[in-house]
Amino acid sequence: MLVYVDTIYADSFFAINLIADYLLLLASARVSGAVLHRWRIFFAAVLGAAWALASAVPKWGMLDQPAAKIALGVGMCLIAYGHERRFWRCCGMFFAISALFGGAVWGAGMLAGIDAYGQAYVPVSFRTLALAFALCYAAVTLFMRRGAVKAPRRTALLSVTLPSGRVTLRALVDTGNVLSDPISGRPAAVCEASVLSKALGPACELEPIGALEALSSLPGLAGRVTLLPYSSVGNSGMLAAIRPERVEVDGEAADMLIALTNQKLDGGYEAVIPAQL
Repeated sequence: MLVYVDTIYADSFFAINLIADYLLLLASARVSGAVLHRWRIFFAAVLGAAWALASAVPKWGMLDQPAAKIALGVGMCLIAYGHERRFWRCCGMFFAISALFGGAVWGAGMLAGIDAYGQAYVPVSFRTLALAFALCYAAVTLFMRRGAVKAPRRTALLSVTLPSGRVTLRALVDTGNVLSDPISGRPAAVCEASVLSKALGPACELEPIGALEALSSLPGLAGRVTLLPYSSVGNSGMLAAIRPERVEVDGEAADMLIALTNQKLDGGYEAVIPAQL
């Protein structure tokens, strides 16, 4: 049975807050469609954990005041998402998910018979923290996806700058495109390989592994080609993807990969880009 004790072990307290802050910042970035820079997220989480530990010191109780917490949250977001064009969206999502997570943990503590009102923290187990976080992340993701379904479809001009030239495509802005690099979190547009073959040659129309090898040998593309896992209704596999020198959507710079498909896209467009861009 969980009980509250007056002694706070600094190492455990710091570790719990570090893990919680890192997961909250990571979830906020994913839900907001931000490019993940995990080292920045980690340092922001370190700041949050250090602040939480300092606020538990009686003489530094002013750090636990609402104004100080808001300033801390914005500071953490600046570290984690300061490079993002959609910074305020990430920041707002971080505050929203944090509030939801805090309420879930508080509720879990009450169900476990813990009265932590006025205490420095709610002493729940790691299992309870993990469950509360999973439920909050699932709820926020479901809410975002339902909101995205209602968004009207539109098209955009996608400009891709490669070492061999620049290609402009007519793209569909699709809420169903959630393709991204699992390592960096960078989103990816799906383009017809035949269109880019004008700039890259027949190499981009090969099967994914062959395209990876052939494209990597082209001038200026070494280290810029990778494989992305994908799944769709009744289908899954890998797509070769390129990190261009520059990508623009309707004239605005966008940080994304270009995944290649040999399938013909319907509707008169040549690419599909994520709606978050």
